[in-house]
Amino acid sequence: MKQPNVLWIMSDQHNARCMSCTGHPVVKTPSLDRIASRGVHFTSAFANNPICSPSRISFMTGQYIHSHGMLSNSHSEYEVANPDTLACVFRRSGYQTALIGKSHMVRKWDQDGFEHIRYTDLCDSLFTDPLETHYFRYLVDKGLGDLYEEGSPAKGDPGPLDGSRPAHLPYEHTIERFTGRESLAFLRNRDTERPFFLQMSFQRPHDPITPSEEHFGMYDPDSIPLPDNAIDWFENKFSGKPAFMQKLLSTHSVYPMADQNPSRLRRAMASYFALISVIDSEIGLVLDQLEESGELDSTVVFYTADHGDFAGEHGLMLKNLGIYDSIQRIPFILSWPGGPHGITCDKTVESVDWYTTLCSLCGIDQPEGRDGTDLVPVVAGNHDGRDAAFCEWEWPNPGGRISSIRNDKYRLVSYEALPDGELYDQVNDPGEIHNLWNAPEHTANRDELLLRLHAFSHDYEAVTNMQRDVRIGEQCRDTPKCLIQKQAIKWTEVLRRHPELENHCTIVPS
Repeated sequence: MKQPNVLWIMSDQHNARCMSCTGHPVVKTPSLDRIASRGVHFTSAFANNPICSPSRISFMTGQYIHSHGMLSNSHSEYEVANPDTLACVFRRSGYQTALIGKSHMVRKWDQDGFEHIRYTDLCDSLFTDPLETHYFRYLVDKGLGDLYEEGSPAKGDPGPLDGSRPAHLPYEHTIERFTGRESLAFLRNRDTERPFFLQMSFQRPHDPITPSEEHFGMYDPDSIPLPDNAIDWFENKFSGKPAFMQKLLSTHSVYPMADQNPSRLRRAMASYFALISVIDSEIGLVLDQLEESGELDSTVVFYTADHGDFAGEHGLMLKNLGIYDSIQRIPFILSWPGGPHGITCDKTVESVDWYTTLCSLCGIDQPEGRDGTDLVPVVAGNHDGRDAAFCEWEWPNPGGRISSIRNDKYRLVSYEALPDGELYDQVNDPGEIHNLWNAPEHTANRDELLLRLHAFSHDYEAVTNMQRDVRIGEQCRDTPKCLIQKQAIKWTEVLRRHPELENHCTIVPS
């Protein structure tokens, strides 16, 4: 039997509720609805890490964080090979593999696994050469290098974080259009004698929350209802949650959206929704191309995100503050040749399940050491699936490791650096507002979940961690890549400081 093609579509920081196929009252995502109508929408899907790189590695390796050990967010120059990434396994199996967009993983793994690469994020370039990022090189060649804004915002410019201004670039030159255009080019020029494996990876709706001028007014902020649990910050001031969170939220320079201003939050949500809809439109063009070429029915199509975003929930935007449903829950929509159409599955699934499921769908032997579950029998009702989802994290605030277990009744979050944690009743408090950690009537439930969590995620050795990230950041602060990405220094100024980059190009067409 001929192996199916694979179109793996990924975005960054997409709140799972912000799709029209979930019944969201505002956001329109007709292309994602189209995938869901052709397949299965998993409504209880969870990331195994709440930040970019470790989560993506779980997808690409089919391993929990404690299995792969990569807790850090800075892996581009990690030197150890991994021959068992999904891309490597599919390339060895005869697939033409391509990565277009944001990887935020390990460059060596990408180079070993993908025949064709078009990077969009500076996190995927070497510290010494931002021109290795194909999208940035595209802007430089167009004379638009100074308008690159996919990184930390410039001082005094809150717009990239609060959605209050559009992008400086017209849509033709945005990162979404580049990702869509390059994906279409690969599909039109690929080797038709082989099945393809395309990871089409959008960098947003992760901040900067700056849609183009053409799309800035797509959603009216005044018409956007705030989530019910926005009272968690606006009214309750995060009462009952860890003290370090309350301190961070009181410092706007650290967490800039926490300013008690519903109008500002709605403006940010409007810009965030616009980015989701723009990404959806680019996905639609790729689906149209596959349909026109007669390949859509023979292609596995999967849409997901590496993690979520508050997106107005708890009264906030962005992430990097605890583990909640808004951050850990992810969109997870899968269609495959011969599979069911238009159904939802409310069984718990995790990031690590994608690897195992895809190998099963494509008839590829899975390497040993994977942690995932094949979701095809789960959908068919022949497997009960998981009874809980796990999340493992390491972050400077409050320090140390943070881990969570989430089942259909409770979410428990444990902090290595704190004596207390968080416990939420998912049945009576789905917005995760009321922390029951110290409630006497929930002591038995708390202790049972805590024992299970510690048995799952305990005493493992990290290969990379956040302390390593801090050291790398200090060492590389003034490299060309970090000047642009972390300090928002303009390209022309970077060239002045690093004249060796003038007329320099290290990109070799893949």
